[in-house]
Amino acid sequence: MSSVRTRLSADERRAQIVAAGRSEFAAHGYQATTTDAIARRAGVSQPYVVRLFGTKQALFLAVADSCFEQLHDTFSAAAAAAPEGEKLTAMGKAYRELVADREVLALQLHFFAACAADPSLREIGHERFAGLIAHERELSGASETELIRFNAAGMLINVATALGLELDLGAL
Repeated sequence: MSSVRTRLSADERRAQIVAAGRSEFAAHGYQATTTDAIARRAGVSQPYVVRLFGTKQALFLAVADSCFEQLHDTFSAAAAAAPEGEKLTAMGKAYRELVADREVLALQLHFFAACAADPSLREIGHERFAGLIAHERELSGASETELIRFNAAGMLINVATALGLELDLGAL
């Protein structure tokens, strides 16, 4: 009996490499992660990773974009299910559940750290974060003050979750 292996399309392989990149960048950060480690995790050759993405930075940005898409989708679903006036609260609850996944949390923290160290990443990070805030505004109808408070609480949630602290965010 012969087994037939179906080849993945370039898009499917790209998604597989981004998933492997999520795991590697979450575990080791931008600087310490190698395209070779990502290739091994994805089960492909390192030259294939370079052929698809060009550079480690481009792959890192594809991973970051997948995280921002996940945030957008999470916030969209939470806001759609919430009554008017409760959208930010529902989005905040969904966010706490999302970052309970240590990989998601670590990716965010590593992304912000990489942006602090690299001006070209910082510019892209600024664009992505501004886009996220615009999305939050569109979903919730919140004021600038409410959005600042919401995102400040999100950063506090990141740190507290990373440190294993329990927070009562009722005052926020």
